[in-house]
Amino acid sequence: MAPTGRRLKQGDWVLVTGANGYIGSHVADVLLEEGYNVRGTVRAEKPWLNKLFDDKYGKGRFETVLVPVLDAPGAYDEAVKGVAGVLHVATHINWSGDANDVIPHVVEGSVNILKAAAKEPSVKSVVHTSSSTAAGVPVPNKKEVIDENSWNDAAVQAAWAQSAPEHERPYVVYAASKTEGERESWKWYKENKPQFAFNSVLPNYNTGPILAPEIPGSTGAWALNLLKGDDMAVKMFPAQWYVDVKDDARLHVAALLDPQVESERLFAYAGPFNWTDVVGILHKLRPDNEKIPKAPENEGRDVTDIKPSKRAEQVIKDFFGVPGWTSLEDSLAAGIASGRYD
Repeated sequence: MAPTGRRLKQGDWVLVTGANGYIGSHVADVLLEEGYNVRGTVRAEKPWLNKLFDDKYGKGRFETVLVPVLDAPGAYDEAVKGVAGVLHVATHINWSGDANDVIPHVVEGSVNILKAAAKEPSVKSVVHTSSSTAAGVPVPNKKEVIDENSWNDAAVQAAWAQSAPEHERPYVVYAASKTEGERESWKWYKENKPQFAFNSVLPNYNTGPILAPEIPGSTGAWALNLLKGDDMAVKMFPAQWYVDVKDDARLHVAALLDPQVESERLFAYAGPFNWTDVVGILHKLRPDNEKIPKAPENEGRDVTDIKPSKRAEQVIKDFFGVPGWTSLEDSLAAGIASGRYD
């Protein structure tokens, strides 16, 4: 049962950065479903995004604002005017293997929005979208433990030392940027003690529906591209944990609204999977598809013990009344049903 008290009242405006992205669009969608109005930041005009939500929820409940450079001084000062909550989903990604090209921009952008929110008295709650890579990157078949105090210091060290093989550096730098972006956000929040509540969400590999054809779909699309014979995701990502993108969005919204979630790192990890699992499910869902690649041989599994996963699941169960995490099969089926793969 959803808590009776909420930090924000229905009808309040909430800022969602990166609202045109895979996760950001779902966060906006869940907020609108819950009766909130959404201002979404985009780096360039996205009229299709306005139409998507206008058609679904009626005009006047969703608007966009341009924030072309996330780490520019005062980038969010106008965007936060009058909002009661902020979900910072956007990040600086260019898949550069040079730490200088990414990490300072992500850190500055993350702190930027906290500074802007602190100057706006109407803001009561802020959520920072981090990444599973901020806690650690799994090694197949290696038993490790991840908890609320886990930080991916190995990625930060490797990113700055450029010690990873060249083809792995962009992913290492990305992981380091998410680690430092979240960590510096927590540091700023604890040192400055602003008027708002603050939580972070660490999503793992997202699967599930894509809300519009203009949204690339990130990891959700990469998994389903196996239906087209494209095995890029198999080569790029090790066995790890997944989360359905709508569950991820629900966790973000619960972190924003639920007063029982206070100064927490919430881990959006539904369950472990490998590409053998995905290939098997896709064959089941589309038995006549002959383009699906063969499963990798002797593929390992992510055997990491994710201690906070149960807490995150309980949060969405309590707040949204759902039975728990969406299964991998149901998530992949919803991704296919969103229309891009039939």
